[in-house]
Amino acid sequence: MTPMLLARASILIAALCILPAGASSLAAESSQVVKAPPAKTIDYDKLTQEVTDFLSKYIRINTTNPPGNEMEAAKFLKEKFLSEGIPATTWEPEPGRGNLAARLRGIGHGEKALVIQSHMDVVPANASEWHVPPFAGEVKDGAIWGRGSADDKGPSVIALMAMLAIKRAGILLDRDIIFIANGDEEVGGRIGAEWFTEHEKDIYADAGYVLNVDSGGVIDLPDGKQFYSVDVTEKTPLWLRLTTTGTEGHASAPPAQTAVTRLIGALARIDDYHPQIHVLGPVEDQFRAIAELEHGPKQYFDLAASLRDPTFAHDFLADPGHNASVRDTIAPTVLQAGFKTNVLPLVATAEIDCRLLPERNQKEFLATIEKLINDKDVKVEVILQSPSASSPSKSELMTAIEKLARKQDHAPVVPGMTGGFTDARFFRKQKLTTYSFTGVEFDPKKSVGVHGVDEHIEIKQVRQALERMVKLLQIFGKEK
Repeated sequence: MTPMLLARASILIAALCILPAGASSLAAESSQVVKAPPAKTIDYDKLTQEVTDFLSKYIRINTTNPPGNEMEAAKFLKEKFLSEGIPATTWEPEPGRGNLAARLRGIGHGEKALVIQSHMDVVPANASEWHVPPFAGEVKDGAIWGRGSADDKGPSVIALMAMLAIKRAGILLDRDIIFIANGDEEVGGRIGAEWFTEHEKDIYADAGYVLNVDSGGVIDLPDGKQFYSVDVTEKTPLWLRLTTTGTEGHASAPPAQTAVTRLIGALARIDDYHPQIHVLGPVEDQFRAIAELEHGPKQYFDLAASLRDPTFAHDFLADPGHNASVRDTIAPTVLQAGFKTNVLPLVATAEIDCRLLPERNQKEFLATIEKLINDKDVKVEVILQSPSASSPSKSELMTAIEKLARKQDHAPVVPGMTGGFTDARFFRKQKLTTYSFTGVEFDPKKSVGVHGVDEHIEIKQVRQALERMVKLLQIFGKEK
């Protein structure tokens, strides 16, 4: 056998090992029932230290996207699974771009598997603005610092180590747990979760549920109360590029319209637009839950009705997070034109990050933008677009999360909507009940630097989330 055929055979065997038991010829069925020994106690202090060390190393693998280069990270995770006796394999849809899957076998028959899904790529970091090097994985002041520590490498490692802790302790679950880590999430997921869900369906063919660990968590309220925020839907990305052209020449004698002024005019007309307010069910439920826990404000008990009051609406919408929860948003983010102060540029472009409510018709929204621009010389191009999808607020997985919340933190569970977009949308498209929940406790008023400066996760948060994730897998896995 040639080296190339041998390599391909190795990949095929590895993939077969993480397929559902019925799909793999390597999965042997035993006719004897063997009583398992009692489960071992999990040492969470020791486990937390292991997570801290592993996450620090993971952060040092620079997966800034673009360009991504997640394959090194995928191999790093694969080695950890294989060292623990858990089958794992990687895929490389494009050179250097990685995806990974691993499967912890359960002992049940007929229970749908649970997918734990995360992403390996991170957004860029300007090291000159940070107090610590963004890719050093530094551990200090009770926290792990670095790009990806909170989004999404930290939650990913917590989930990975929860699976390993269950295996090490000899805890037997009645369903399989599939760990999937994708690349390319930060720029849309084309060769990450979108590619994986379309090309590797056999890997998750027996799954019924997905726990995405990119958003959601345990929310601290000012009075010491908490609630579990579990995202059942998310806003839909519609990224646009505006392009204008003009006459290149000396800036000392500008014409009435240049590429830049035409672009500025288009952006100004878009900026004057105020999308209609629409309160979705999960958003209404979330604000009502906050009002019940904090005994007000009274307007939160019926947010849709309260927003018809102009005074309350003005104050509510002044908060960017609140505004984004009830309206489509439009944010110009990238502007490009010119190369010299005294030269009129031939071309000017702007990129706009539009986030639409899940029920919004994208074609209608795009037509609205073009109508607002009202200039045939401004070209509007879609550079990222995804389908809208939501999951039901009631399911077996949600019941398990509710049971965890009661037992672990005496907290209610509130299904909600994340303002960002995650890879969850690709799994929802495959008709899988998909929720986003990290198990990490955080205070919304305290910045952890996600997509910004000095991103970090506290070691205390890691320990708490580890315990929550292990117990959730035990509850949902129907521990035997």
